[in-house]
Amino acid sequence: MTEIQGVASADGAEPKMPPGVLLEGPQVDAKFLDSYIAFGIMVSGSIAALVWTFTQGIGWVEVSVFLGTFVLSTIGIGFMHRYFVHRSFRCGPVMRTLLAAMATMAVQGSVLKWVSNHRRHHLHSDKPGDVHSPYYDGAGNRYLSFAKGMSHAQGGWVWDRETTDAAYYAKDILADPIAMFFTRTRWYWYALSAVIIPGVIGYGFGGVHAMIGCVLFAGLLRSYLMTMATSLVNSVCHSDGRYGYRRFETNDGTTNELVTTFLTFGEGLHNNHHRFPRDAYLSHAWYEIDINGLIILGLGKLGLVHDIFLSPVSAAGAVSKTPVEPAAEDLDVSGVR
Repeated sequence: MTEIQGVASADGAEPKMPPGVLLEGPQVDAKFLDSYIAFGIMVSGSIAALVWTFTQGIGWVEVSVFLGTFVLSTIGIGFMHRYFVHRSFRCGPVMRTLLAAMATMAVQGSVLKWVSNHRRHHLHSDKPGDVHSPYYDGAGNRYLSFAKGMSHAQGGWVWDRETTDAAYYAKDILADPIAMFFTRTRWYWYALSAVIIPGVIGYGFGGVHAMIGCVLFAGLLRSYLMTMATSLVNSVCHSDGRYGYRRFETNDGTTNELVTTFLTFGEGLHNNHHRFPRDAYLSHAWYEIDINGLIILGLGKLGLVHDIFLSPVSAAGAVSKTPVEPAAEDLDVSGVR
């Protein structure tokens, strides 16, 4: 992998972090506070869910609510990724409000935080400055152990001292009143997703026992497992060919991995995505099932979204076997059009 201009080699002097990375200050403190609270609740809730499941048992209500909320959360992350990060399509304020609600209720951080981190990831993919690369830690030091790198990409990056400057990577989100409303009120939406909705449904269909089971199993455990599934894109789909396959010769370690693709409704087609970041539909072959992309195309047919961006490969439904260099518009991570 080549180096980004202005970033020192990991084999030489101390690496220099690129612009837009904060090493101290209130945003770093806020990141840790959010992480401690969110993961403390999710991990303790997940342990309680497993204890409850094996001691008290769960039934069809808890399983059904788990599956339903997992599906909606997965679709929500798809909207977070393809709309708020990459502007793969456009929509009106009512639809944007719905997308922001679903994205926030996936319990993976605010719209502002998610967008900032992901744009930084694209700009410095698998190089010093990447938020969650399996090759470099948060300070830009190269991992000598593949296992340590994968652990960092799967979730360890959350505890890095470095954080992303939203003013550098997400000016459009800061200027969007809808996105910022959901950013400011994110904890209410987390509670609605992980506690209130599962609890109400559980109580309505099975009483107090099902209510407790739904909160623990379909709320807190589901939120944690959903986060781990999404994190597979950071680790498994950046394995430089160890897992999955590479359709395009991109300047990073991205791969397409079909199990991750299934669990994330298409986000595991990560090599395709890094070749065409704005693409609303990531499938380039019949066996690459992109459910999130199909939902976006369906919303377009219904007139609920418009100006859907499709790469030449996706639009033609063809499979490219020739390595190509991304065009300038493919590499624009600002998301603003």
